[in-house]
Amino acid sequence: MDRVFIEGLEIEAQIGIYDWERRIRQPLLFDLEMAFDNRKPASSDAVADTLDYKAVSKRLIQFVGESSFGLVETLAERCAELVLREFGVESLKLKLSKPGAVRGARAVGVTIERDRASLPAQASVPTSTPIASPAHAAVVRPEPAMAGARRDTAPMAFARREAADPPSALQLAAARVLARRQEPAVRTATRPAPPPRREPLEAQRAPTVTTYISIGSNIEPERNLRSAVAALRERFGEVKLSPVYRTEAVGFEGPDFLNAIVAIESDVHPFALNDWLHALEIAHGRDRRDKSYSDRPLDLDIIYFGKLVLEGPGDFMLPRPELRHAFVLKPLADVAPRFVDPVRGATLETLWKAHPDHDNPPQQVVLDL
Repeated sequence: MDRVFIEGLEIEAQIGIYDWERRIRQPLLFDLEMAFDNRKPASSDAVADTLDYKAVSKRLIQFVGESSFGLVETLAERCAELVLREFGVESLKLKLSKPGAVRGARAVGVTIERDRASLPAQASVPTSTPIASPAHAAVVRPEPAMAGARRDTAPMAFARREAADPPSALQLAAARVLARRQEPAVRTATRPAPPPRREPLEAQRAPTVTTYISIGSNIEPERNLRSAVAALRERFGEVKLSPVYRTEAVGFEGPDFLNAIVAIESDVHPFALNDWLHALEIAHGRDRRDKSYSDRPLDLDIIYFGKLVLEGPGDFMLPRPELRHAFVLKPLADVAPRFVDPVRGATLETLWKAHPDHDNPPQQVVLDL
């Protein structure tokens, strides 16, 4: 039997068993091979005789975008059932991938093969499964069989804000990483019209997570730090700032750094925030291809994303290892002394008191951010 395939279809979905996963959307990748006799369309050269892969894609975008399952296994099964029922496909092979869910792996997921004979009698395809959240879900740790795993993937997309003024260099850089709009759901004569298109993700006012970001610069630091904080205020609203500290460059010879901590309320997935911060660095002239210790116009790192414990691609890690540096821990203790580190189980105030540099802290400078 011939096969019609759809490869690399990326769809944002709410999926996962943890509380924090129920508040975000993650990208999933779909690959489908659908059994279809292509001799008729090959003979007629008429699109009406084909298996409409665009209609299949749009229907999956609609279904997955509105779904809420705990397991990729469940979602894969429901998607296969949907395609078999609604598009007259006799059999299919469906691969559902969760990119980067295990450290060091490009993706994990499931591949299933189903046919119409295996369809259950029930015709309805539910779009969600109740999730029993673990009592400890506020702190996400790897299960024993998944040591070193991270729970998510590359960044969650959100729609670009529309502005009357021409976009700035920063907005263009961030938009290249983050801006995507979901296509509207397909309409067919055999199904009711889908519900109205959802508002862009930024307009949905998703639950927020208190997030602590380290900011630093040793190239025009006053200007670059002020610009970075202004960009954070524009995107995330009110921010909380620590004092600014001056420290010597670590690992290389160069001008002193100015460092601080900014606390924001993030409404996007930590990987999306990480990409946004990278775009902000690039907009300020940083070459992120240079992985060595060097002068930097802007250095931005997520230290804490709530109490999430997470490892991701590259050197992404929560909490961030830079916590060991006095120029990170001291301003953290200033801005959130009672915050409890989810790994160490101690407050930031306590951790700073135990730090070797507690009695010789970084030099505080007066800088209005």
